[in-house]
Amino acid sequence: MKSIVSTTLLCAALAGCTTLAETDPSNSNVGETAVEPTQPSRLFLQQVGSDSAIVKWRGAASRLCLAAQAIELSQNPRCIDARDSDGDHREVLIDTLAADTDYYYAVGGYRVDSYQFRTAPVKGSLPADGRVHVWLLGDSGTATEQYGGRYTHPGEAQQVLDGFVQYNNAERGEALDLILLLGDNAYTDGTDAQWQGAVFDLYREQLSGAALWPTIGNHEMGVGKLTLPTGTGHFPGGSTSANPNDFMSRDNLTPRRIPYLDIFTLPTAAEVGGVPSGSEQYYAFDYGNVHFVSLDSQLTARDDSQRLAMKQWLISDLSSNQLDWTVVIFHHPPYTRGSHDSDSKPASLLGIDQPIIDMRVEFTPIFEDYGVDFVYGGHSHSYERSYYLNGHTGDADSFDAGVHAELTAAGAPAKGYGEESYPQSSANSQQDDKVVYTVAGSSGKVSLHRSGRSDGELDHPAHIVQPLDAEGRHGLAELGSVVLDAEATTLTARFINERGEVMDIVVIRR
Repeated sequence: MKSIVSTTLLCAALAGCTTLAETDPSNSNVGETAVEPTQPSRLFLQQVGSDSAIVKWRGAASRLCLAAQAIELSQNPRCIDARDSDGDHREVLIDTLAADTDYYYAVGGYRVDSYQFRTAPVKGSLPADGRVHVWLLGDSGTATEQYGGRYTHPGEAQQVLDGFVQYNNAERGEALDLILLLGDNAYTDGTDAQWQGAVFDLYREQLSGAALWPTIGNHEMGVGKLTLPTGTGHFPGGSTSANPNDFMSRDNLTPRRIPYLDIFTLPTAAEVGGVPSGSEQYYAFDYGNVHFVSLDSQLTARDDSQRLAMKQWLISDLSSNQLDWTVVIFHHPPYTRGSHDSDSKPASLLGIDQPIIDMRVEFTPIFEDYGVDFVYGGHSHSYERSYYLNGHTGDADSFDAGVHAELTAAGAPAKGYGEESYPQSSANSQQDDKVVYTVAGSSGKVSLHRSGRSDGELDHPAHIVQPLDAEGRHGLAELGSVVLDAEATTLTARFINERGEVMDIVVIRR
């Protein structure tokens, strides 16, 4: 667990200690009455590697100061001028850092106890505490979701955060290394203001200490123009455009650049590992012994030529990867029967969910051929977790556990935990050719949709029956998030509900 030290208290206790306001007077008003510098309105970390990191913020501060010890931050910090970046942000690229090392920092003289981060370990190595600790949030953006002037899910994303904190404190109290966003993290239109309320205000403490890595969801693209039997209108999350400059919101129907791309600074040239993608819409990075890939199922996937380019890049990237574990994220899940249905007939309605089918048909074979371990999506506002799968590219009724799932010695589909944890190299095929697919879209709300079926929701046969679900369904209708821990020989994912309880667990062993 990181040590937390208040530099303000240290300066008060030590003779001759200067405050950061004194070492950086341009960022504070110091006179007869000292004025506390203004806190940035948003502050977050990007591209944290083993020897560099990006700190990004919005506010008046023009520089960042850094030190390896809390007391040094007050006495002799290293200060770096910020550069202006898109979306009225400022950012600093800090280089020549030591691997797997804590750093304390202040922005414009403003500091709080939580302003510290730890660099990544050397590529291929584990952190000093023995594991890479990751938090995944899908469809969490409901703190700003309103219809008719009324908040529709007040406090639910906060409950998920509270549940995670309760679990994390009780388990090891371990600081997060990474936060992964699975899309739809700013409802309902993905505007900059909604990103502020749904992400940067809500997760303020976590974002100052762990690198943030996102993927694009349908609500990140604002509203889309759709023609329904009831007439033509603009519907939140309804965009079917492949152009990032086609973003519209309900309060401004003028097409413009997607705010997502102005908020984040994402790698295009393999700055933190992987193969250069040339695009912020999809990218890869390494952290310790884990290779991460973020694909774009909302924009790139909707255009045949762009989708082909993303596939070719993905094959190149995964072919070059030699790390222990591989995790892929994108918004539209290949298998689901929650608030969306991954089968082709309902999914093809108006083209909104077409990426579900394209990602399943064209990308799941790549994941299985190139050693991906976990794939995460959101979109459906539920939790569903698959068996260890290979070769299932059709609708739900084509699933055959005997053909598509990892089997136990008794011939039943293995569940992924206890004595039925999954070997990275399948015991059935003797190859690393199977993947666990997870829908984790209930970090801000739970909703289900029957799609006219008589057999109920949460019934996709590729997902395991959840033993803690009161109705015995293939999923959980519960608020929650996923905690992923990568160690040397195990990759463990847990679904944590809003009460801090572990509701599902899956383990892959090397």
